[in-house]
Amino acid sequence: MAKVNTIANNGLTIVENYNKLLEQFRKTKTIDDVRILVASVRDFISVYKRVDKNMVNEIYGKLQSKLQDMVAENAFVYDRMNNRVEEIRNRSYDYANEKDDTQAVQNKALQLMSQMPKVMNSNHANRITKILNDSINSGVIGSKAVLELLKYPAYADMVSAKVRERAFEGSKSATEQAFDRLKESELKEAEQGLASVYMQGFHLRNIQKQVNAFKKPSAWNPNEQTA
Repeated sequence: MAKVNTIANNGLTIVENYNKLLEQFRKTKTIDDVRILVASVRDFISVYKRVDKNMVNEIYGKLQSKLQDMVAENAFVYDRMNNRVEEIRNRSYDYANEKDDTQAVQNKALQLMSQMPKVMNSNHANRITKILNDSINSGVIGSKAVLELLKYPAYADMVSAKVRERAFEGSKSATEQAFDRLKESELKEAEQGLASVYMQGFHLRNIQKQVNAFKKPSAWNPNEQTA
């Protein structure tokens, strides 16, 4: 079994190990880096706690300070990314440049009404669904006309949620659909980034709690007080 190289057996002096730790502090950026750093600091304290209490206390304080800074930075990044997620969620499509098709939609809606059965009941549900689906399949105007029709309870009560959803999606122009796809893509990426930052903060805070217990007697030897 290969010998593990630790502070206790690496052949370096306390000053050399101290300087080596300082370099490790500077390079620590990620959660994995933090875990390795914590292990190194713990090793340093265990080996040198009776040799140089001042140096041990200094290293311990640097570790606490490093974690505090990283937790604070994580919170700052999380707030920024959370604001970004909310900004994307609240982003709305600008209809100002869309062509006014109000009259065409109204005409199509009237045409649909004329095709509807005189008596609206469940016996005509399939016929109604077919008329509406045909209108949706005809394009944006037909889809918008269906949505207009569904504002009336007599028609709305006869239509399934699936038809409503198809009409809503079909009522969007190619530009609006492209906007929705881009928004969905950006939102997914932002939410994944936010989740990653949250987990980093979760792990950092847990490590911080563990580090705060380092200098308690129970962390080393129940029968002796550490530096």
